[in-house]
Amino acid sequence: MVQIMYRRGTFLVRMPAPDAAWLARLEDFSRLTYCNPFVSERRKIEARLLGTPRKGVWVVGQDSSSTELLGKLAQQTLAQLTADRSRIPASQIEDLALYVLYERHRDSLEALILGRPVKLRAMHETLAAELGAYDVRLDAAEVLGRFFQICRAFQGIYNSIVGGTPAAAGLRANIWESIFTHDPRRFWKTLQHQTADFPTLIAGPSGSGKELVARAIAAGRFIPFNARRGEFEDRLEEIMLSLNVAALSPTLIESELFGHRRGAFTGALEDRSGWLEACGERGVVFLDEIGELDTLIQVKLLRVLQEKTFQRIGETKTRLFRGKIIAATNRDLAQEMQAGHFRRDLYYRLCADIIHTPSLTELLCGDREELGRLIQFIAAKLLPAEQQQTQLVEQTLKEIGRNVGWSYEWPGNFRELEQCTRNVLIRGNYQPLKFANSASSLAEEIAGLQLTADELLDRYCQQAYEQLGSYRRAADRLKIDRRTLRARIHTNSQSDD
Repeated sequence: MVQIMYRRGTFLVRMPAPDAAWLARLEDFSRLTYCNPFVSERRKIEARLLGTPRKGVWVVGQDSSSTELLGKLAQQTLAQLTADRSRIPASQIEDLALYVLYERHRDSLEALILGRPVKLRAMHETLAAELGAYDVRLDAAEVLGRFFQICRAFQGIYNSIVGGTPAAAGLRANIWESIFTHDPRRFWKTLQHQTADFPTLIAGPSGSGKELVARAIAAGRFIPFNARRGEFEDRLEEIMLSLNVAALSPTLIESELFGHRRGAFTGALEDRSGWLEACGERGVVFLDEIGELDTLIQVKLLRVLQEKTFQRIGETKTRLFRGKIIAATNRDLAQEMQAGHFRRDLYYRLCADIIHTPSLTELLCGDREELGRLIQFIAAKLLPAEQQQTQLVEQTLKEIGRNVGWSYEWPGNFRELEQCTRNVLIRGNYQPLKFANSASSLAEEIAGLQLTADELLDRYCQQAYEQLGSYRRAADRLKIDRRTLRARIHTNSQSDD
């Protein structure tokens, strides 16, 4: 209750001290402002604020009802703040104001991501006035850049990683943490402009979506807002340059990555910049299948990670790399290092931030409804009408139950499930590939003259790859080019991310 007293010719207004429930609400909003949106802790905070039990994690559809209710509660809480703010920690008032303002401008930020016209200069001016009204002493351009990064990161992760199982939730949470670290407060104070100094390594089986993870991280890079020009300093879409190491020869990889000088090697007819040079300050170079990288190029890449510098092939001029490196592999790098195929010092430059992508079997956790949810995600990309999507999901599930089996382990992971759905769409059925995994079966087919010369070479290449676990080692053992080896191996069984 507000108390008004008259003392020595002056009216004094004594505001009541905030009660425990009020302070607890402010503390929860402070936590919510910086909480990873993909962890169960967020749901617990929501439950306390809304007074309703909430379980689980983000799944197929965003819970817009709770978001709207929390936004209204936050605005009411901010509006009801006592005039005597000295009794409330300034940091909590700032956190609450940031939460309210983000929700207030979120629709415009999402429209901007979708490429719709947004009056950024007016948005910046409005945000500056709002921050001033709430006595938040933060630069409006900095806050707008922060809000835009948060919105892009959330949309990038949410739209890329589908599923409601613990494995899917854990992957989403790990990607968010890779972008903002486990301590977002410290991130915004000291690290938001330094994330390029921390490379990311994505490890997981082939077909498990490692490139999707890389794109989600790239989409969450910080882009500063230029208040003078009234626009963001880089293109609003994600910037990621991808290079599949296993698909090219070492010479081509080196040229693509570092660039070359005219005459540096046969065919180098002019100076050419590589992707390290083309990558901007807020860009990403994605090196897929880094476990296949030639050891000599590994040495040069190590220098890039250590010193952020490189040289074109045939040139002595040192150039600066300003972007971020994301690498991916489906190899066991511990075994590769033990065998001498992957440098330990390179690994220890990559291992500060590691994300593991689960296999499809781990992602599903034996849940048939989850399988249907993933097929729905695929169908939505293939067909425009919702009714057609539903029919395709039903047909695919029926075909899996009839011909594939619910206990099938999906060796090709998500990519195989995608091709299964496409097969059902085109052919009406799906026949999983039957592997001949043992050397004895190959020997039996040779003895029975069951294989043509081409088939024999294909099977022999497959056998070498399965035993040695690496395209490079298998190609070296068979004395053939690595690209020839890859071409001989069935694409359904050994395709790469």
